[in-house]
Amino acid sequence: MFSTSTQKKYWIFSDEKDLTALRQKANAAYVDKYGSKMTPEERELYFLSDTEERMLLRFYELQLRDFCKRFSPPMPRATIATALHYFKRFYLRNSVMDYHPKEILVTCVYLATKVFYSVKFSQ
Repeated sequence: MFSTSTQKKYWIFSDEKDLTALRQKANAAYVDKYGSKMTPEERELYFLSDTEERMLLRFYELQLRDFCKRFSPPMPRATIATALHYFKRFYLRNSVMDYHPKEILVTCVYLATKVFYSVKFSQ
């Protein structure tokens, strides 16, 4: 059953290469969309590379953890992990240049909190 499910098809990756390819594809799509009339030298100057995007995302992943640790009462670890997972998952198919990480960070924390408390109180 699981081997034919959409969960396996869209949420399980065989290795790091699959993730890197998705990130590179998202970056290339953005650069192609907005830099189609630029020379390759101009593209390098005006757009982030996929490596630079990854470094920026790593910074915001740390910011997400710090943001969640400031809550009082403390946010459950499962909620923080869910928010981080949503954040990472979002940027597999979207570019940092298209959606600012600060806005997505807050959105992911909000959604993770909603999911956690809807599951907690429905039991």
